[in-house]
Amino acid sequence: MRIAAPLFALSLTVALSAVPAHSKSAQSDSNTKVIELSAKKYEFNPTEIRVPKGTKVELHVHSVDETHGAKLEIYPEGAKKSGAPGLVFDHPEENGKVSKDADQVLKFTAQEPGTYDFKCAKLCGFGHGRMKGKLIVEP
Repeated sequence: MRIAAPLFALSLTVALSAVPAHSKSAQSDSNTKVIELSAKKYEFNPTEIRVPKGTKVELHVHSVDETHGAKLEIYPEGAKKSGAPGLVFDHPEENGKVSKDADQVLKFTAQEPGTYDFKCAKLCGFGHGRMKGKLIVEP
């Protein structure tokens, strides 16, 4: 029994020392808000998304019927289109990029409060101009 207790304590210490590295990875993922956005002919669901200022967002755009994508304005409604953008993308080139048979994933930080329009990034028919929504960044 005297030998078993120290061996158990040693194995427990070794096992727990491996946790922090995995924990940090999981923790950084938990700081990101994952939002699912479905797209089908002439509509997004949801049409309005709300997030607090400073939120890291991972927007997953899934096409239901044919190829669609989302393009977000980087400046809020009514703001000058110069200076620092209110939405800061990890990969700006992905905003509005559409690939056939693949979900679009947009990663960004909502830096400034305001209302940001988004629209379909691929011409999808006569109602394409109506296919839009709003991202609202709350203070």
